[in-house]
Order: sequence, then C-alpha cells, then structure tokens
Amino acid sequence: MATYEHPNASIIRSAYELMGKGDAIGYAALLDDDVIWHESTPGMQGEYRGRDQVLAFMGQVFVESGLQMSIDVHDVLANDEHAVILHETTGTMGECTLSNKYVDVYHLSNGKITEHWHLSLDPSADEEFFAAG
Repeated sequence: MATYEHPNASIIRSAYELMGKGDAIGYAALLDDDVIWHESTPGMQGEYRGRDQVLAFMGQVFVESGLQMSIDVHDVLANDEHAVILHETTGTMGECTLSNKYVDVYHLSNGKITEHWHLSLDPSADEEFFAAG
C-alpha cells in the first residue's frame, strides 16, 4: 500500500538530499527570495535574511569551515504551512567529529522555504565541537 507524504514534507526531504549532494543551485531553488533563517550553530548564530544571505551563510558553514557532514533523517512531519525534520547529523572538521540530534522547523509557502529554525538537542556538544574545530 502506498503511503501519502505531504508536499511540504517532500520539499524538505529534497532540500536535505540536495544539501547532502552539495547541490547549491538545486537547494537555492527551494528558498523563497525573502527567506528568514534563524541559526543557532555556535559561532554562526544569528538571523540571515534573503536567499543571498542564507547561501552565504551555507558557504561559511561548509566551505570556509571545512565541515563535512552526513545526515540521517529520522522523520519529517508537515502540514500546509510547516515542516519539522528530526535528524541525526555527524560532522567532521579536521580531527574533530560530532554526532548530535537536531530538530529543524520550517515555514513554507507556495512550495518554497520561507523561514527556518535550527535546534540542537545538545547545544553544549555543538559548542565544544565548533570551538575545537
């Protein structure tokens, strides 16, 4: 029996697949022009506004820091306005490795990501990892 997945859940799954492949162009296409990104990653906390700022932030995370990561998606929950992804991410920077669980919350409209919040289940582990990396 086929299972139904809300279209917003499919968009978020696609976003994480594209991120995992390093497909910045495909990922950018899922962001609204006026997206607001609320970030809690240590050293990168803040609010990023607009697609260009969000993509510059992503460049900082992956290119400048040298962060390599893999994401194991546990579940995506969605309705007409929101999507929530539960995932475990393993990140490596230099000699340091961290596995942590996260919840990312999204607002979506017309098939685009309009707002994002990143929440770590163990923020102190994130702080130690990014301070050492």
